[in-house]
Amino acid sequence: MSLSRTLYNYTTALPRWWHRHGFGIQSPTDYELIRDVLFENLHYYAYEEQGLRTKAERQLYRIRLWHPEVIVIHSVDEYHEAEKAADSETVMVIEDISGKNETLWQYVLNSPHARITFDMRHRGLVLFDTKRIKQNYIL
Repeated sequence: MSLSRTLYNYTTALPRWWHRHGFGIQSPTDYELIRDVLFENLHYYAYEEQGLRTKAERQLYRIRLWHPEVIVIHSVDEYHEAEKAADSETVMVIEDISGKNETLWQYVLNSPHARITFDMRHRGLVLFDTKRIKQNYIL
């Protein structure tokens, strides 16, 4: 991890904690997404049935329950292909935004097409809903 990313993680620790618990989130839909999908702590019976052991696997499972047609992106090429076909209903999960996809994540944050972004330190969630104003949540 680069020095700049390490400093970024330390300087955003308090806002991450604050938003992760729902404080400062004005949109009811974003609040519910953060509290009930992204950072839900309750145990689902389906975790054992699906063989989900890590928090990351469980989080992706909950995201797919929330929106079944989630596109998971692992590289820049995958993102550019998916962005061409993106519409208001498109939801993307970008993996490893603090590692190999750090430059991709910066591109997404500056892109006018990506309206709502959720930075979860290692994974990013992107919504392309054109009815919403552009906003980035640091969770």
